[in-house]
Amino acid sequence: MKPFLSLPLSAMLSLLTVSAHAQAASQSDRQMIAHAHWLSAEQARPATSSDTATLKAVPDLTKTAGQYHDLCGTRVTPKILPLDVGGTPGILTAVIEEDPACFGGDGARYTLLDRTHHVVWQNSAAAIAILESRHDGVHDLSFGGPGPKTPVWSWSAARHAYQLRAVIDTE
Repeated sequence: MKPFLSLPLSAMLSLLTVSAHAQAASQSDRQMIAHAHWLSAEQARPATSSDTATLKAVPDLTKTAGQYHDLCGTRVTPKILPLDVGGTPGILTAVIEEDPACFGGDGARYTLLDRTHHVVWQNSAAAIAILESRHDGVHDLSFGGPGPKTPVWSWSAARHAYQLRAVIDTE
């Protein structure tokens, strides 16, 4: 027979307080996501020749014979969307490659570059939202796609990149 684990009352109250705080934070994230202004390729502009240096920084985006191809080899017209996230990075450049055959239900891949063309986030998504919450002085981001869960990414000054903070059940 396994021994019964008993916790002092103060420890149990502490666990309940942490759980209530996590639940409140999740509710706050859920509300921020519900009220967020989502941006997608529709708000972006097609890349031009002045964006060549930016596009060279996007992993797996290649240019041959004057045409861009994504990681699946499909011809794409990259789109550019500036994102003011505040703090040290300031304005990031989102490079959007639309290709539902390559990127599935999300339909596109987003690559976020800082002003030195360093990749600070990259993955498939259908849209992006700059959230009210901040970490290290920089706005959190959410990347939407099909499904009932929405990830929230927070800035890590130490890594100079966005990292996954939470996945919020939005239904």
